[in-house]
Amino acid sequence: MAGLRAVALVTAAAALALAACSTGGGRAASSVSTTTKPTPTASSTPAPSSPAATPAAVVPRLRHVVLVVMENLGYDAAVPAFATLAARGARADDYYAVAHPSLPNYLALDTGSTWGITSDCTDCYVSGPDLAQQLSAAGISWGAFMEGLPSPCWLGSSTGNYAGKHDPFRYVRQVRGSPSLCGRIRPLTELYADLSGPPGSLPSFAWVTPDLCHDGHDCDPAQAARWLEGFVGRVTSSPSWDKDAAVFVTWDEAEGGDDRGGGGHVLTFALSPSIPAGRRVSTPASHYSLLRTVEEALGLPLLGHAGDPGRSDLAAVWG
Repeated sequence: MAGLRAVALVTAAAALALAACSTGGGRAASSVSTTTKPTPTASSTPAPSSPAATPAAVVPRLRHVVLVVMENLGYDAAVPAFATLAARGARADDYYAVAHPSLPNYLALDTGSTWGITSDCTDCYVSGPDLAQQLSAAGISWGAFMEGLPSPCWLGSSTGNYAGKHDPFRYVRQVRGSPSLCGRIRPLTELYADLSGPPGSLPSFAWVTPDLCHDGHDCDPAQAARWLEGFVGRVTSSPSWDKDAAVFVTWDEAEGGDDRGGGGHVLTFALSPSIPAGRRVSTPASHYSLLRTVEEALGLPLLGHAGDPGRSDLAAVWG
């Protein structure tokens, strides 16, 4: 019996040892490290950069702006006579007057609105803001220079080759009723004196209306072109002429039944030492665009339709 108990004890001990080995083996297996694939990371090689966007052109601030308004000539008819002068600066090829006949275009350039006027009425006065009031409120010197005007603030409808319908300032009641504002409507001869004076004699803004011959209304384009070339020559030879000055020339409306844009396709160009000669601009534009450009150049708020959303200016003439 004792021998049997010994055998039994040995057998039990062997069984316990086998169980212990089996259990230890399980723990060992669980402790074996496994190899895992690293989580992919973004490549350290930089992605190719896209080309930098070209900054949109902006109208520069100017010290002197001269705006000349010519008469009744469509783009195609104007280019042959005025191409040489226009090539000294930048030409807007897709520019349109806003109405017919003349007067509403002049009002659009001064006030940003035609006021619903559809004739060349001489007593259809309007009440509202305009360039004259803006400039004076901002302390910016200005003058509206009319060739053939008998005297400052002369408010008659016509005399000789002067036509009141080509002077938008005389239509604005706030200008008519203010001696200080109305006194800035001056004969063109006074601008000639400013141009020959020392630097700074030229007003910051000068509106120029030639007489009925020199603007091309009553005389042929060749004669109007000769006058305009002479006038621009006076401006560009002035001591006030520098890179911060510009001359804009436009036509009030096209002739021959061209109603595109409201007043037809017209020539408009800009001259300045800072504007590349021979430049051609295809930005769609109108008289409201030109008003916007003048206001931006002089740091003024935008009047009427010059401030319409999406309204273009003529910044592209500078490049």
